[in-house]
Amino acid sequence: MSIYDETKSLPKFSFSYAKWKFPLMAVITVLIIVFLIVSFSSLFKPDPLMVSFEKPSFDLSERQSLLMKIVVVNILEEDAVDSVITITPVDKDSISVFPEEVSIPVLGKGETRKYDFNIRPLFEGIPSGNYEIEIEFVSGGKTFSKRASIYIKND
Repeated sequence: MSIYDETKSLPKFSFSYAKWKFPLMAVITVLIIVFLIVSFSSLFKPDPLMVSFEKPSFDLSERQSLLMKIVVVNILEEDAVDSVITITPVDKDSISVFPEEVSIPVLGKGETRKYDFNIRPLFEGIPSGNYEIEIEFVSGGKTFSKRASIYIKND
């Protein structure tokens, strides 16, 4: 018997699109639905860093300092160890923030913490205008940052 014998042949394989049409469409539909669920679930995660002020503007004729409130949320899948919040005024020659840094030894998964910071002008004749503050939150090896702006009125 030779390999070229006409009586021997390889098995034939045929693909029928009509037979696989509905299962293939079902698999594609399920994959699209899973993708959409995963995409939308990331939209509903809480913001890890929220900033607010005691008042929307800071009138120096009424007070000498303003309270800035920061809320941090651990959005990671595990507890965060040695997290740090750092506050830096963009114009360091005009305003100061106290404290400049806060350490958080442990922040549990999904846990929320609130911190207060005081903003003060560095000199009495500070010009009126918007002053920006850079907030950075390092948690679990990830860095989250935000820039906040406060209007200081000095007439």
